[in-house]
Amino acid sequence: MRTAAYENFYQKLLATTKCIDINEIEKYISNSTANDAYLINRQLYKANNLLEERYKRYGVLTEGDDMEAIRKGYYDLGKISLTLKDVQRKIALFKIDKESEMGIQIEKDWDNVVFLLQDLLQLENMNLITYIRLLEERLEDVNASKDDKKKKKASTKKSNKQETKLVNNSLNYIPNDFMTVEDICIMLRLSKRKIYLMASDREIPHYKLDPNKKGRLYFSRSEIEAWLKRNRIGTTEEFCRQFD
Repeated sequence: MRTAAYENFYQKLLATTKCIDINEIEKYISNSTANDAYLINRQLYKANNLLEERYKRYGVLTEGDDMEAIRKGYYDLGKISLTLKDVQRKIALFKIDKESEMGIQIEKDWDNVVFLLQDLLQLENMNLITYIRLLEERLEDVNASKDDKKKKKASTKKSNKQETKLVNNSLNYIPNDFMTVEDICIMLRLSKRKIYLMASDREIPHYKLDPNKKGRLYFSRSEIEAWLKRNRIGTTEEFCRQFD
C-alpha cells in the first residue's frame, strides 16, 4: 500500500499544471518518511534521478553545443524533439498570468525555442522541484536535530532572534528574480555538482542568506543572463575589424 501511494504521489506531482500546495507536500513527506533520514534520502535519490531524466525528455544541448552556437550565431535544433510551436502550445496549457514574473519571462523568451524550452521544463517540473527542495530542507532539519537537540534548548530564544534578524537583513540583498540551484541547472543545463563547484570558486554570481555559513544558493536570472553575455566569444569578422 505504501509503495502504491508513493507512486501515485509522483504521478500527481507530474500530471498537474498547477502548483500543489506546499502544506500538502510537507504532509506527504511527514507521513511517508516519519522524519527518518534514511527514508528521506531514498526519496531524494529517486526524485533527483527522475528530474534528471525529465530534463532530457525533449533532447539535450551540451556545453559543446553552446560553444558551437556562439561560434555560428545559432543553435542546431536537430537535437531538440520539439518545434517552437510545440513548446508554445505546451506552455499555453499552464495558463500562466502574463503579469506574473514567470509570465513576463515567457513573453520575453516566446520566439526563442531554446530559452522557451527552459521555461517549459521549469513549469512541467515545478512541483517535483519544490518536492526536492522540501526534502532537502527536511533532511537538514532532521540531521541538525540529531546533532544539537540538547544544546539548542538553553539558547533557543536568543539564537532564533539572531537568525531572524540575519535572514531579514540578508533577504534585502536577494533580487526579486531569484532562482534556485534547480532552476539554474535547467537554465544552463549543468549538473548541481558543477553549479556548486562554480559557486565555490566564485565563477558564477550567486547569493547566500549568510555568506559566512553553508546554506542554499540563490541566483538572479538577470545577473546570470548578463554574466553569460560577458563571456561572449566574438566572430572572426568582428576580430578582423579591430585591425581595419
